[in-house]
Amino acid sequence: MPLTDDQQPIERLSLADMAMRRLRGDIVHGRLAPDEVLTEIALAGRLGVGRGTVRTALFALEADELVVRAPYSNWRVASLNEQVIWEIYTLREALEGLAARILAERPGDGHRQPIAAAFAKLAPAEAGSIDDRVAADLGFHRAIVEATGHRHLLKRYGGLSSKMEWLYRWSETHWPSRFPLEADHRALFEVVMHGTPDEAERAVRAHIDLSLAADLDGYRSLISRGDTDSEFANRTPDPA
Repeated sequence: MPLTDDQQPIERLSLADMAMRRLRGDIVHGRLAPDEVLTEIALAGRLGVGRGTVRTALFALEADELVVRAPYSNWRVASLNEQVIWEIYTLREALEGLAARILAERPGDGHRQPIAAAFAKLAPAEAGSIDDRVAADLGFHRAIVEATGHRHLLKRYGGLSSKMEWLYRWSETHWPSRFPLEADHRALFEVVMHGTPDEAERAVRAHIDLSLAADLDGYRSLISRGDTDSEFANRTPDPA
């Protein structure tokens, strides 16, 4: 039986961990824009901690590729451009495709119930907030990966999760063109639950390819309109 909130153990966090979570939330939720310059002094004052604590937090976020180091002890939020969007989606496609294949190779192992439960949350989230849609959509995909029980796969997928959420929230804010959640995921759900390994992997790749195309179209439309307050629109995409 799952533990209730009041039964959960208290999570002990260092100041650096708390600062890292605060900054990650600010980046993922768009309060800190792509390419925005970050200074340790300003962040220390804003968070009420020392520069050493801020630096430790920034190094952790650098490992997640949410920030990059800049000259003169400055940092900046990672860029968002076509190359970055393509990289996030293609890596996600490879990881989720492998997860779907692994599950299909192990029919009847009893690990699919959480996937069904996650799918059931999609329809109620359609009319909800961005937070509701993000949690339901990414939660369904995460359930597929978690059902494999593959520790190395889960670790790599977890390392990509912040960037996936960052891109999802940015797209919902700037080019909201998401498909109806339940209808968009139903075919994928059916194949992952009942298909062959080849069918399951193809279904994941086809599903994610559509999302990639939609986000690239949305990004290009945003740039063509000049409808952004961030410097990221004028940056040249990094070479492949």
